[in-house]
Amino acid sequence: MNRLPPRLPHVRIALHDQNDFITNQATVLLGDGRDDVTDPPVVPPSVPLSPSAGGREAVVTLDEIKMHCRIEPDQTVEDSYLLSLEMAAHIHIENDLRRPNQLDASAPENIKLAMLVLIAHWYRNREAVDIVTGSVDTVPLAYSALLSTEREYSADY
Repeated sequence: MNRLPPRLPHVRIALHDQNDFITNQATVLLGDGRDDVTDPPVVPPSVPLSPSAGGREAVVTLDEIKMHCRIEPDQTVEDSYLLSLEMAAHIHIENDLRRPNQLDASAPENIKLAMLVLIAHWYRNREAVDIVTGSVDTVPLAYSALLSTEREYSADY
């Protein structure tokens, strides 16, 4: 038996000007797209949060981070912030590579350098959008290039 797809959860409304030309279109949402109010609501699957990198062996040291970010070693005001960036980059790269809990100080140089690039990027760009220019900051190309050969791909891809 071939079942029809569910009805669309929105309606397109065309707005006409005085000459009966369509000038703009608007979408009005009618609901969540269920066939009937008796259908149970669709609940997305729960994805667990990434485990904390706190207490795990760092991939790059604080001294390496400071050298890469051109911060004098005797400047210690932001040390805890830099360490939190290392932990966040640690988790981010593990998730990006699809290799949870597999990074430590013995990681290859391309992963360490990608982590330093990401940490420096986050350190310099603490907001997503530059208010003055309006440009959106994205992850540097070097980050993607350095990790491109390390990602774990499943057979589904």
